[in-house]
Parts: sequence; C-alpha cells; structure tokens
Amino acid sequence: GGDNMGKEVEVVKGKGEEAAAVVAPPQTYEELTMGLPPKSLWVLGLNNPLRKAAVKIVKHRLFDKTILFLILGNCLFLAMDSKAANFEKTPMGWAVYYSEEIFNWCFCLELVLKVVAMGFAWDEGSYLSDAWNKMDFMVVFLGLLKYIPGVENFSGVRTVRVLRPLRTITGVEGMRVLVVTLLKSLPMLFDVLILVFFLFFIFGIVGVQLFAGSLRHKCGELVNPDPGCETCGMQIFAGFANCSAACALPAVPVWDFGDESDLCSGPMQTSYPAHGTGGNGRKCPIGQYCAVESKENLPNFGFTSFDNIMWAWLTIFQCISMEGWTAIMYQVMDSANRWVWIYFVIMIIFGSFFAVNLALAVLYVYFTGETESSAEEAEELTNKEQAAQQAKKEASADEVPVTSSYKVVQLCHKIAMMPSFEMTTMGLIVLNTVVMASDHNTMPAGLRQANEGINFGLNAYFVLEMVIKVTGFGMREYVKDSMNIFDGFVVVISCIEVLMGFVSSTGGGGYLSVLRSFRLLRVFKLARSWKQLNQIITTMIKSLASISYLSLILLLFMFIFALLGMQLFGFEFVSCEGYGLEESKMNCPAGWNDMCPKHFDCYAPCPAAQLGEWVTFDDSGFGGICRQYSGDKWNRKKRKNEYVESEHLTWLGRSDYARHNFDDIYWSFITIFQILTGENWNEVMYDGMRQVNIWTSIYFILLVVVGNYIILNLFLAILLDNFGAGSDDDDDEEGEEEEASVASPITYNTFVKDGEKDPGKEGEQVSSPKAGTRQERQMPALDHTSMFIFSPTNPLRLLCAKVVCHKYFEYIIIALICLSSILLAMDGPKLSRDSPFYPDTLPDGKQKLKDAIDVIDLIFLGAFVIEMVLKVIVMGFAMHPGSYLRSAWNILDFFIVIIGLIPLFVSGSGSSLDGLKALRTFRALRPIRMASRAEGMKVVVNALFQAIPGIANVSLVCMLFYLIFGILGLNLFMGKMYYCADTSAVEDHLVPEQMGMADRAMTKFWCNRDAGNHFYYCPKSGSDALFGTQNRWTEALDVPVAFGDTWSCTQTSAGFPFTPPFDNKAGGTFGVEWQCTPGNATVTQYGGTPQFQRLRNASLEGVAAYMVTSVCAPTSYETIWTNPRDYNFDNIGQSVLTLFEVATLENWLGIMYHAVDMTEIDVQPVRNFNVFYCIYFVLVIVIGSFFVMNLFVGVTIDKFNEMKEKQEGKSVFLTSDQRNWVSIQKLLVDVRPTRKLTEPDSALRRVIFKLITTEAFDVFILTLIILNILAMAMTHADMTSDFAFALVVLNTIFAAVFLVEAILKLVAFLPKQYFADAWNTFDFGVVCLSVVGFTISVTSDFSPTYLNLLRVFRVARIFRLIPKAKGLRTLFQTLLYSLPALGNVGSVLFLFFFIFAVMGMNLFGKIKYTTGEIFRYANFEEFHYALLTLFRMTTGEAWNGLMHDCMITRECVLYRDPATGVETYLDQGDSTWPDAHEDLWTNQCTPNGVATILFFCCFVILCAFVMLNLVIAVILDNFQSNSLNEEVPVSKEHMQRFTEIWMQLDPYATYYISASKLQLVVQALDPPLGIMG
Repeated sequence: GGDNMGKEVEVVKGKGEEAAAVVAPPQTYEELTMGLPPKSLWVLGLNNPLRKAAVKIVKHRLFDKTILFLILGNCLFLAMDSKAANFEKTPMGWAVYYSEEIFNWCFCLELVLKVVAMGFAWDEGSYLSDAWNKMDFMVVFLGLLKYIPGVENFSGVRTVRVLRPLRTITGVEGMRVLVVTLLKSLPMLFDVLILVFFLFFIFGIVGVQLFAGSLRHKCGELVNPDPGCETCGMQIFAGFANCSAACALPAVPVWDFGDESDLCSGPMQTSYPAHGTGGNGRKCPIGQYCAVESKENLPNFGFTSFDNIMWAWLTIFQCISMEGWTAIMYQVMDSANRWVWIYFVIMIIFGSFFAVNLALAVLYVYFTGETESSAEEAEELTNKEQAAQQAKKEASADEVPVTSSYKVVQLCHKIAMMPSFEMTTMGLIVLNTVVMASDHNTMPAGLRQANEGINFGLNAYFVLEMVIKVTGFGMREYVKDSMNIFDGFVVVISCIEVLMGFVSSTGGGGYLSVLRSFRLLRVFKLARSWKQLNQIITTMIKSLASISYLSLILLLFMFIFALLGMQLFGFEFVSCEGYGLEESKMNCPAGWNDMCPKHFDCYAPCPAAQLGEWVTFDDSGFGGICRQYSGDKWNRKKRKNEYVESEHLTWLGRSDYARHNFDDIYWSFITIFQILTGENWNEVMYDGMRQVNIWTSIYFILLVVVGNYIILNLFLAILLDNFGAGSDDDDDEEGEEEEASVASPITYNTFVKDGEKDPGKEGEQVSSPKAGTRQERQMPALDHTSMFIFSPTNPLRLLCAKVVCHKYFEYIIIALICLSSILLAMDGPKLSRDSPFYPDTLPDGKQKLKDAIDVIDLIFLGAFVIEMVLKVIVMGFAMHPGSYLRSAWNILDFFIVIIGLIPLFVSGSGSSLDGLKALRTFRALRPIRMASRAEGMKVVVNALFQAIPGIANVSLVCMLFYLIFGILGLNLFMGKMYYCADTSAVEDHLVPEQMGMADRAMTKFWCNRDAGNHFYYCPKSGSDALFGTQNRWTEALDVPVAFGDTWSCTQTSAGFPFTPPFDNKAGGTFGVEWQCTPGNATVTQYGGTPQFQRLRNASLEGVAAYMVTSVCAPTSYETIWTNPRDYNFDNIGQSVLTLFEVATLENWLGIMYHAVDMTEIDVQPVRNFNVFYCIYFVLVIVIGSFFVMNLFVGVTIDKFNEMKEKQEGKSVFLTSDQRNWVSIQKLLVDVRPTRKLTEPDSALRRVIFKLITTEAFDVFILTLIILNILAMAMTHADMTSDFAFALVVLNTIFAAVFLVEAILKLVAFLPKQYFADAWNTFDFGVVCLSVVGFTISVTSDFSPTYLNLLRVFRVARIFRLIPKAKGLRTLFQTLLYSLPALGNVGSVLFLFFFIFAVMGMNLFGKIKYTTGEIFRYANFEEFHYALLTLFRMTTGEAWNGLMHDCMITRECVLYRDPATGVETYLDQGDSTWPDAHEDLWTNQCTPNGVATILFFCCFVILCAFVMLNLVIAVILDNFQSNSLNEEVPVSKEHMQRFTEIWMQLDPYATYYISASKLQLVVQALDPPLGIMG
C-alpha cells in the first residue's frame, strides 16, 4: 500500500549497499494498532473481531509485497492493451479484459480491508489521511463506474488506470528520496514558472499585437473573376485592358493556391483589382493575391498562430523548447515583417538560455543540498571500506605468494607481470580497433580476408593472454580483478563468435556480426593507462547509483505517459488527406475484418452503377475499381461490429499513418523518448490536436515540462554533482600544471627596462603608461641582435621600438582591426560579379562600393604588414626568446598577413582560382585579435584556454564512444541503407506494392535493370492476359522495358463522366482504357519470359501480339539505386559523423526510421522490417548524448569551479572592475535606503499626498495595471467591431486613470521629487506615449499599433512585487549579478559568430538553394542572414541539414553554353566548366566536403557545447551563491539597522552625508559596525 501504517522503519547502511528499509515485525496487537483511530467507520472498535482480522492482514509483512506484485502484474496487462480493431476478440484482448476484472476486485478488496482496519476519513491515521490512499481510492472508484447501468465504456476510467504504477514509488527507497527532492524544489520551481509565465505574458501580448491574423495567408490566383476582370492583378493598378477599375471580387471568390507552401504579406485580396503593395514580408508574384487559406493546408495545420493569447502561448512554448522555432520565425518573416527575427532571438535568449537553465540551477542546488548531509557519512564509510580492502589486499598478498614448484606457473606469472607484456596488449587492442574500423562497404575480398586473418590472430593472442594470466595468478587471484573478469568475458564471446563463424553457412553474417562487436569492449582496458579516461569513466560509474533510481523514475514516468498516450492516441495518427478527397476515409469494408491491415486503408464511396469499373476522381486523380461489400463492419467509435447489407467502395491506397504513434507499448515508448529528446515533438502534438482535439496539447506540454525540463535536468544535476565530488589531490596538481603550462599570449610589452622578465608577470600584457609617466619606461630592453642585422643600438630599431611601444599604437591597431572587420562583413557574395548567379556587371553604386572595399582592404593589409615588419625589427623574428614568432597571437597575425599577400603575387584560373579565393576566407580571423585586447573577452578566453585540456579529454572520450558505436553500426547497417528511388524524387523510397511488386522483388538488380527504365499498368479484367498476376491491392503490374525502348500506349476509351455520391461539385470518370504494346527491343530481350509468353499466347485468341489493356494511366519511370544523401554507415568516417549528428539530437529520427526499414544488402527497404533497431539509436542517445555530451557541461563547470577555488571564490568570468560592481550591487540590495518624502505645506497638496502615499492607493494602481494587461491580452484576430470598440474604451479609461495618477503625483511631489524616482519617470514616459498614441488614433487614420505596444511596458511595474517574493527576488538577483559575466561570455560568443559568419560568407555564400535547409532566410549570402543562421545552429535547429546542403556536388555548377546561351546545371566533377572562361559559369557547389564538415562541427562544438555551457556555469554560480545563507560577521539585521540610521541623516536617499555626521552613525550602531553599548 501507500502508507507505513505505524510500522517502525529502521535505516541500515551496509557495506557497498544503498540504504534499505528493514521493517521490524510488531509482536503484539497493541503495537499493530499504534496510530490507528479507536473507531473505524464509527462502529468497529479496536477489539472488534472483524477489524482485528483486517488489521492483522493489512499489517502482515507480505501484504505490501502482494499489493506491489499485483500492481506490477496490472502494469504488464495494461501494457498489453490496444485500441486495434477487434482487439477485444483476440486471446490477448480476452486476457486483458478478464485480468482487469480480477485486478479491479483485488484492489477493491485492498480498499475494503484498509478502510475496515484504519477507518475511512476524518480521523488521524485513517485511510484517506494518506495522499497515496486518496489516489488509490479515486482509481478504484472510477474503475467501478463501468458497472453502473448505462456506462458501457467510460473512457475516463481507462485513462485513470494509468496512475496505478505511481504506487511503485513507495516501495523503493532511492526513488522516494529523489521524489522528495523534487517535491522540495517545487516552490522554487514554481517561482521559475512564474518568471517564465511573466515572459510568456510579455511576448504573448507583443505577438498578438503584431502578428494576429497574419499566419493564414498564401499567394493564390483568383479562379472565378468576373467577366472583363481576367487580367486584374497582372498590372500594378486597375484600369488596363480586361481589368476595369469597377472590377470587384466575386461574392464567393475561389482561390487556386497550387502547391504553395510559404505564407505572404501582400498584396492582400482586399486591394483587388489593383495589385497593391506587397507588405514588409514576402510579396506575391504578379497575378496573385495574398488570400486566406483553409486551416488544414496551412503550416502545422493552422495551429501555429498569434491569433489570440492562448495560441500565442502555445507557439511561444514551442519556440522556447527550441524545436521548430525557426520555421515559425520564417513564417512570420514572410507574413509580417522580415525584421521580426529580433523578437524571436530575444525570446530564445531570455526564455531558452536563461529561464530554462534556471530550472537546472534550482534542481542542482536542491539536489546538492540533499546529498551534502549524507556525503559525510558516505565518505566515512568509504574510508573504512578502503582501509579494510587495503588490509585485505595486503593480507592476500602475504597469503598467496608465487611459490609454485611448477616452472610453467612461475614463467607465466613472470610474463604477466612484465610491463612490456602489458604494453604489447595495449598496442594490440589499438590494432584490433583499427582493423575493425577499417571495414567498409564494397571492401575488396582480399582485404576482407586479410582483416579476418588479423582478427583471428588477435583473438588467439588474447586467448593466450588470458591463459597466461590464469596460469600465473591462479583462478582465484585472476577473478579478483574486475578488469580480468571483463576481459575474460570478451575473450569467451570472441571464441564463440569465431566457432559460430566456422559452423555458419553464411560465413558469420547476420546477427553474428553483433557478437563480433563485443571485441570493441577491449578498448576500455585502455583505462588502466589512460588516466583521463579512467577518471571520466569513474565519474560515470559513480553517477550510476543515483541515476539508476532516477532512471526508474524516468521509466515509470514514460510508462505512465505511454499508457495514457495509448488510451488517447492509439490508432488515431492515421490520415487519408493525401488523396485530396473530402470523403476519403480509412475504412475496413464490410465482411473484410480478417483481411484488413491494422491501420485501415483509404476508401471512397462510388456509385453502384460503376460496379466493377475503374473509377477516377477528377479532384485528385486517384481512383480504383468500384467493388461491393457486405457483412460485419467495425465501428471505431462504438468499438464493436455492426452488420452492413451492402456498400460500394473504391480502394484508393494505403493510409498515411505517422511513424510516431501510440499504437502499442513499444512504439509509445519510442515516441515518448522522441519527445523527451525534443526532436519534432511539436509534430507529434499537432497530429494529436488534429486527429483527437486541441486540448490534447496539454498532454504534450506536461510531458515536455516534467520529462525534459525537470527529470532530464535532474539527470544533469546528478552528473554535475558527481563531477564536483570527483576532484582529488591528483586532479588539483594536474590542474596546477595545466594552468602553468597554458600561458596568456606574450606580446612585445612583456619586456621591462632592465631586460629581465618579471616571473610573476610571465605571459601577461603590461598596460599602457599612465599620463605623466616617461615614455622610455616602457621601452623593451634591446640586448640582442634582431634578424642578425639590427643591433640593440641601431637607430632604425630604436625608432621602430618607440613607435611600437607608443601608447597610441595599440589603439590604432584596434581601430584598424574594427574597421577591417566592418569591411569584411560588407564584402559579401552580393558584391560578386560572378555570372549568372549575380549580374555580369554590378550596378554603378555597388561597383564603386566594391572597388572602394578592395582598395581599402589593400590599405589595411599594408598597415598590418607594416605592423608585422615593425615588430619583427624590434623583437626579432624567431630565433631567440621574446622574438616575434614566440607569441601565439603573433603567429596568428603572421599567418593572416601571409595568407592575405599570396593572392597578390599568384594568379590562376578555373578551380585554381577558387583555391586562391578560399585563402581570403582566413581574413575572417583578424577580429580574433580583439580577444587579447578587450579585458572582458580576455578573462573568458583565458578561462577557455585553461579548460581546453579537460574539454580535449572529454572530446577524446566522446570519440571513443562514437568509435565503438560506429563500428557496431558498421556491423549492423553497412551497405544496407541503399534504396531504389524515382529519379524525379530521389529522397523518397519507392514502395514495391505501388509498382505492383512483392516487397523482396525490388532489388538493386531490378532497380538498375535496363538502366533504370520501368513501366507499370493496371490489367483489365477479362481482356488482359496478365490479369490475375497483378498486386491485389493496387491492381498494378510491373512489366520490363528494354534500355532505349518504350511501351507505346494509346487511349482507346475516354470513359464516361459521373458524379460521386459524396460531393455534387466534384466530378469523376469511369471506363477509361489504354492499349499498350512493347517496342521490338523489349520483345527481343524479354520475349522468352513467362509474362511475354502469356501475352504472345493470348494473341492467338484475337488479341494483337503482346498487347496489354490498362484501366489506369500506364506509367513509364526511371529509377536509381542510391544511398541517402546525408547519412550512411558504409565506412567508419561516415558512421562516426552520423552518430555525432544523432547525439546532437538533430534529424536523428529519419536515420532511425531508415534503419528500421532496412532488409538486407541490395534489397529495397520495407517499412518497420526490424523495429528493434530503434534500441540501437536509443542507446546511442542515452550514452552518447545524455551521458557523453553532458560530460562537456560537467567538465566545463567542474574546471571553472576549480579555477574559482584557486581565485578564493572569485568568478573567473569577471574582470576586477566587474567583480567590484557585483559586490557593490549585492551590498546595495541589503543597505539601499528608502526615500523619505516630505509632506507638503499646502492643504490641497497635503490631501493629495496622503491619498497617493497610502498602501490602498498602491494596491488600487497595481490592480489597474493587472487589469490593463489582461485587457491587452484579450486582443485577438477577427474581433467584432463592438468588442474592438469596448477594448478601445477600456484602454482609454486605463490611460486616463494613469494620467490622473501621474498628475496627482506631480502636484503632490513637485517635479523635483517626482522625477527623482526612476519608477515615476518610467510611468510618466509610458503615460505620455499612451496619450500621444490615443491622440494620433483619434485625429488621424494612422493605426497606432506600434505605439500601443508601449503599454506592454506597464507590466514592468509588477517588478515592485519582487521584494515581497523571496524566490522571485533570488531569480532576478541571479539575472542581475549574471549580467557582467554573461556580457563577457556573450562578447566572446559574438566574436566567434562574427568570425564564422565571415568565413561562411566566403565559403558558402553562393551555395545553390535546394529543397532542404538552405533558402532565402537561412544562407550565407549576407552578413545578417549568416549571423541569424549561426544563431539558429547554436540552438541546434537542423544544423546538420544546413551542413549537408552546403556539401552539394551534383547539378550545382550553373554553366552557360557560349554558342547557344543555354544555361544548365553541371556536376562539380564535370570536366566541361573548369577550363571555360570565368564569365560562363558560377560554382554553387561545396568548396570542400571535409572543410564543410570541419566548419559546421567545430562551430557546433565550440558555440553550442562549450560557449553555451559557460552560460550555464555563470547562472549556476550566481544562483548557488545567492541561495546560500553564508555565515558572515555582518548579518542582514545589522545592515537594516545601518540603513535606518542612515535614512535619518539622509532623508532624500542621496547616498551622501556630511563627514561630520559619520560619528553619529558609528555611535548609534551595535558592534561590529559600531560602538554602541
């Protein structure tokens, strides 16, 4: 049960074991009844025999275990449940049904026993006094409702059953501890929720004000214009031919939107007949208008909108989850304004980067607080265990000396103890890994055999190693080492795999390859000698204990939501909308219950008169044979069969059921896991809202909030806590060595006058001299010869030294770097003269700008060359200490300058010219020199340098895990991801059934047969010899066509029109026929096949030779056998890259689904062929993402905590000035004096003063503020005129009241006191803007929408509540104190953004647009779009899709034929274009595939994993420091008393008093601040 009911629980901690609850069995009945009420149900006393029996049963030690067993059994049967058709009739359905009856009555019996034993309610210790029992009672009670007459299948009952598994929490101690931790953190998490809700209100109101009603328009062409209005819209203004100015839209306009998927901003349909303006977003082409599209055809089925505050909140929640937010932003940019990206970027920064990380900070603080108390006990216990283990080892070492008389044993022991033996084993492990990683698709047979031989030899060595160790140590000593046990397990598995390989007829293929992957586990033996790997693995193992309980909670959480999902969405994510017919429904025809698939196919009604005919529906072009059905038919709503006498249906095709679904417990778990990773969770939610109802969004929001933001953040908090606890003395020493080895950049200013370096200042840059100091004091000591030419006394060298060391020299260089960076941002692909991607000749203005940029760039290059030459003359080049190239920053400068000079002296053409242009990319590194000069950047960069060793170690560990999973992927998926596709849609797999083929018949051979030429048709019943061999569902049949040949088809019957019974407007045809004959080449090549022999024999019966008759449109098509463009497992490089993309949680679903569909090599994938491959990807994400990727967070934060400890608790991200600022702000929070207002002398002003300074007046104004915000939130699209007028009146009233408030305060306080308060100044500004907006709206037609937005700032007055709410105060103080450090981190992040943006413009500025991620808003053509694209990548939004789009090599060189002028796209490898004149082609392909991968992966690792982790580190640091109650000599009471005394002497809160009054302050204060008493 859910209570302890008086049991005495004793916590016992055993050696190496978790705390376990040991229940001491009570001895007497009096002890059993302790804590129970004297009367149960007001009748049964403690001595009542019935109650006695109930108490003894309930208190029995096996009772709770029995109930837990029943709960687990109930969970098992709940997981077996299904909403599939006729499931209740199956044996499993019967088992689930009757088990539910049994469990219901068992839990009823439990309830009755507990109520009899404990009493029902009201008394202390009664049944309902326990929260878990309340939940049990609700579940049991609702379960009994179905027995009430009239309640057949109460779905709410089935839904509430899913809560039963929650009772398992009370049975596991570790789970209870974590749940208590979560419950304790709820108040602070609630404060975070309030903060997030505050953000939602602001962004929601702004979104509704700006974007309401905009996300519903697409470009469409008017289908039914009035006569004489046919060309309206083709002209800018009305009044031209066939477009009279009197034209108007028809009463019911019909718009043809075609395949349009993008939204638009104008011209709106209201501007008809003139073309009007295009708005500030995407403009429709000439002839089209921006019209309202139906909801189901809008992006996300119209659920994404800002039409009212509720839809806006849902949209904002999706954006803050950082999944699909860019798609929404691009839609709003299209439909409203291209500058709205500012709104979304600010939303992501404050909502995702700050508010969500606050949840992590709260959980981290509470979890570490809970574990601190037990940590001391655990440490003491660990010390005792270690001492005991050490003694045991010493004893065992004394007990078991190697005294065997056998020389073999002695020899084996000697060999096993040799260091060289261990090193040999390590080397062979590395060799084994390399050999396994060298496997690749299409590997030559000889190489494969060589690999097998090497693997066989390595296996033999490892067997020999094991034998030597067992012989030398003995089995007892051998198994004492856990690594030996692990190694022995791997050896045994390898032997089994080798033996099975010899026995197997397939040569060890198939699942045997999984056994082969166990060899990889040997790499973990490297942890013996790889210290960093050992430390990280130790940290991960330490985390397993805590994470194991958290994993149980997560699994329980997933199980409950999976069961709930099965009840809500099972077999609901099925659609027939793709067939374009209103009445196309998923259906199982009457009498076909045993033949229909689980997901019903799509059918449409057809007239009885067309029975047996092929009918085609004109609206969609789909059709099929009209058939009659009768018999039992499944009713989905009533969940029972009903007899149907007759129905006529046409089979259209298979239904479209989503890959993410809740049809069974397995796919429910996979879908829940997908949502927890955040990948496309919004698509699952939209399907649920579309197929069930919009309120199902609550289910998905709860799932994301609880699962993603709470449980997974707790997972990260545990990992961080274990990292923090993992530091030891060795780590500290190593950290000191690393810190000493990582020196700051050395510049020429490090020399001092006497020629010696100050040991304390090694590697630091000396600041510029102060005013009044002598210039010569900063001169370097010139005690060596520079360049073997310039002596220390050389006049030229001394002159150069004066220039270089001048205090303005560095400022000039900084200015040049800044100006050069601006030019780099301006010099983008838009200024390129490449044809025809851009015009052959630039417009005059752009040409002058381009010329100016080129000239100025040469000037900057010359200036940097001069800087380099001056420094080389002064410092020397490279040969002696302190010379130019001895500084890392100078090496970077030198590299950039040399790269800039190369294009000036080297010329080229074609591809070589592209190589020279690529060198210009390195100019983007110039701005990085700012990092050594700006103090805020410098502290962050120095911290990063010191963290590099730890991050590098984690990167190597990451690579090790990816290598392991990558080699496993090679064994599972290598060569199997190829598929057959139509050349017109290479991304889509062909479905064999649609081609009239069996699944396994579509192979590589079939796909490539006849150079990919294929033909299929639908044989006519009775007149076609091949009728009966076609696919029974699709009616289609595939027949061959020889290469270069065709089937000649003629339509012999145009058919007859008919009106479908479901839509009078739609039309249809039936009886259409074609006759087709093959060409001579096809007959010659395939005449001997069974198909063609049957056709030839049929010609003897009066049918033309080889002629076929088709009732559907015969189709010729071309196919290609291809690999996916973006991923595969054909070699270790592709495998590791694919797994890295999966671990970043972007686009991993498509890879997993493809793997699930795989069959075998050279066979077409089939949907869900092996669903258990999902487990591989789940393990990759759990280990490679949740564990390994979070190691980046752990090691980064742990390293900075170490650095902080070395700096005596000072933040490593702040300069000394910033640290002082933060300290002052913290001090001001405690000692800020309150302004004491002076009561005026005038009677009228005194009355007003007393009124506005009362608490009631403040509450009244605050209430009006809240009401005003609520009124603003009531704005929505499509408001009625009366409602809109009411809102205008309300806003006017509020504005008037706030104006009166401002006037009253001005009268009472007078301007001097009034404007001395910042809040009053803010209020006055808002009031003035509101009055201006109201005046403009009344006196003109100008819409004051943007002015009305300023009312939103009134919500800032709610900040006055912060001092009254401790939790909110802590959160806002965290934000305030984090600002300087976040500013420093942000400046470095922007520096990286700038560099990568400029590099991206140079590398990928001309990449060809595809149907993928690169398009008009996501590209590198312009600097601001490049920055926006990089910001998108930082949030993880399809970064790998962008990378693969930038790796395009096919049909990407736009080439203009010099003879014909025809433009065509060529492949990058085509030999036609490289030698042609530059004006004839534009290379829009990837500059280099490897460089592209490095660019994107480096950016993601650097910015998304390292720099954003610095944001987490800053927030954690400040939140933790603000949450701790540090014991300091000066308490808050002391500071408050100091504030009170100060206010008496400084009533106006000027922060100043006369020095003569300081004595009074000291005398009035208690020690330690004063001397009173």
